Amino acid sequence: MTGLPDSLSIALSLVGSIWLVGVVALLVDAPGELVAATFVVGTLVGIAEWRAGRVRS
Repeated sequence: MTGLPDSLSIALSLVGSIWLVGVVALLVDAPGELVAATFVVGTLVGIAEWRAGRVRS
């Protein structure tokens, strides 16, 4: 992810990995609430990481 700020690269990687866990949970027929919670938590944590990196820079 060249050209992106470090904090955004970390946030995108984090969100991607958490979403991958959500996709796997969806594929193994985990409850829908668990899958939705994974996507929401992943997005919120990624946004928090990105904003925290912007504050420090």
